[in-house]
Amino acid sequence: MTSNRSDKVGDLLKKEISLIVSNQIKDPRLKNINITAVKVSDDIGIATVFYTVIGESISKSESSIDEKILIKLSGMIRSNLAKQLKIRRVPKIQFRFDESIEYSENIESLLRNLKQWMGLF
Repeated sequence: MTSNRSDKVGDLLKKEISLIVSNQIKDPRLKNINITAVKVSDDIGIATVFYTVIGESISKSESSIDEKILIKLSGMIRSNLAKQLKIRRVPKIQFRFDESIEYSENIESLLRNLKQWMGLF
């Protein structure tokens, strides 16, 4: 069960990480990252940042961002957050590709196919 505090910290982190990515990142490989959600553990120890890449395919396998780059980015973002935020403990940041868009595309495709199939009868 998620706590109210972790939800608030997640919302704050999403806003701040989005600002850092859009304003402070100079690497062209990371310029098109879109932060879609941030889930924070109940103890505020780990923040999972869900992202998509603007202008690319919705599939993780076709994403051009390497895990090593994201690990370096998470360290830089965490240190910036520690300087900017007034919270006692800044959570460790883990990036995860947001597959919910791909999932919803698959569901839409299945529903379209079902509708076409139902139209045959």
